Amino acid sequence: MPVPAFIPAPSRSRKPIRLLAFFLLFTIPLFAASKPEPAIRIPLEPIGFPPLSTQFLLAGSSLYTLHYVDDKHLLLTYSIRRLLKRLPNDPPDDKDRYVEAVLIDIPAGHILGRTQWRLHDHGQYLWSLGRGRFLLRIRDTLTTFAPVANLSTGEPFRERPLLTTEGRIGAIILSPEVDLLILETVDRPASDSIPLPSVSSPAPPPSQEPDPLPIQVNIFRLFNPAGSPDQIGLRYAGISRARSVGRIPVSAEGYLAIIDQGRSHWAFDFNSYSGKTSELSPFDSSCRPVPIFVSRSEFIAFGCHGNNTPQVIGGFNMRGEQMWQQTVLDFYLAPSFAFAPSSGRFALSRIISHAQSEMLIPELVGSQSVVVYQTDSGKQILHVEPQPIQRAGQNFALSPDGMDLAIVHGDAIEIFHLPPLTPKEQDAVKQAQAAAPTANDAPIRFATPASNTTPAAELTPEPPPSSTTPNPQPQPPPRPAASANDASGTTQNTTTNPPAASNNPAPATPSADANPDQPEQHRKPPTLYNSPSDPPPVQPK
Repeated sequence: MPVPAFIPAPSRSRKPIRLLAFFLLFTIPLFAASKPEPAIRIPLEPIGFPPLSTQFLLAGSSLYTLHYVDDKHLLLTYSIRRLLKRLPNDPPDDKDRYVEAVLIDIPAGHILGRTQWRLHDHGQYLWSLGRGRFLLRIRDTLTTFAPVANLSTGEPFRERPLLTTEGRIGAIILSPEVDLLILETVDRPASDSIPLPSVSSPAPPPSQEPDPLPIQVNIFRLFNPAGSPDQIGLRYAGISRARSVGRIPVSAEGYLAIIDQGRSHWAFDFNSYSGKTSELSPFDSSCRPVPIFVSRSEFIAFGCHGNNTPQVIGGFNMRGEQMWQQTVLDFYLAPSFAFAPSSGRFALSRIISHAQSEMLIPELVGSQSVVVYQTDSGKQILHVEPQPIQRAGQNFALSPDGMDLAIVHGDAIEIFHLPPLTPKEQDAVKQAQAAAPTANDAPIRFATPASNTTPAAELTPEPPPSSTTPNPQPQPPPRPAASANDASGTTQNTTTNPPAASNNPAPATPSADANPDQPEQHRKPPTLYNSPSDPPPVQPK
């Protein structure tokens, strides 16, 4: 390459040149050091990771995922090209593909196990359930697997049936501690015997009125059956109807109510399912804020200043304090998260756009920004930009203890070591855990809102009909009060990616508001499966 030549300047201008050189000498290393260097790089080529379509990645297709199984293992999944055998009566709208899953050890990058799944759409298909267990969605059937726990059996990807639903799954949302699962479904047309990969409400016949609440919200409590490291237990907790698929600010102990106090002033109330209400910090925003739990006792809220663009982020706790507030200056969409409550950290991914538009084309995309925050202070611990950009997220993962961040970048998996907690941060984590709401197993029910209160949803729990529960779930042991051990630091990406649907611009993703004046429409909840000996759910053909 060309070698730069140094040409002496006349003596009159040498002093400015020396000052400029002095400035560059000390500033260039600072700028160079601002880009973090990974501590570990695991090449993707030996694994078999293929090139991916930019068009599908920007459209919201979930083409690959990266998760921590534990602090010494990663789970990488990605779409592969393979001849697809035609299935009898396969719906014409299906978008079948194969996805390969690979279990990788850290730091050597050795492959410990592989498997392949045949999927029928491009929506999100994988979620972490914590403690090395994962939730897999194939159409409207959910199964679980625990690759490290079953590694010694020679079947690391052995699946256990969890549940199936008669409706099409529109969204799966997990709480940060993965003790609550929200399953949002939409009814399929009566003439449709199997689900289609779409989340939009089916068009009703001309003689029928559209359903004002087409989304069924099913809520389950998750627990760990004794002596079963590779299983997860479900217990039915509530059911409701909602207008649209969206993120709901609920935890296993209660929910956040958003109160409009007028003149761009808002307030948050935490309503426990046991009936107690705690008044929390107010929040100034020119648009309705969008709160999201990042731990059992802390949440962040997105708001606006002077417009309807959510460029303000605030951090809140259950002691009624707004801990911090920050402003982002760029346009963005498709936020996704990963949580590590045990270290008081979370990661936020945003797709930066050059224009305020939901449409993502390469010319409008700037980058994908992933930032790790310390929850109590809002301190930005690490900022990285994965490549390729994936609108669906899940191309980054926060370790369960919050001490490492992994991303897919270029031709490798890059792992960044994060700084240990300072004594002040350790104390903040203990205070947050002490302020966590009292654990309860009450039915999940949202109170009827006052005129100035907008709840996330209106839930009216009712037990599922016995005919839809062929194998009742075992009752979990009594749940202890929240403690440091409860906040297990599970990494969980909660991006809502409905099958074959583009992501909503965020964080203006609407909550699942239900109509309190609308009578509850009774629908069959999903069918639960518990016994390993039960046959897997079979989709009608």
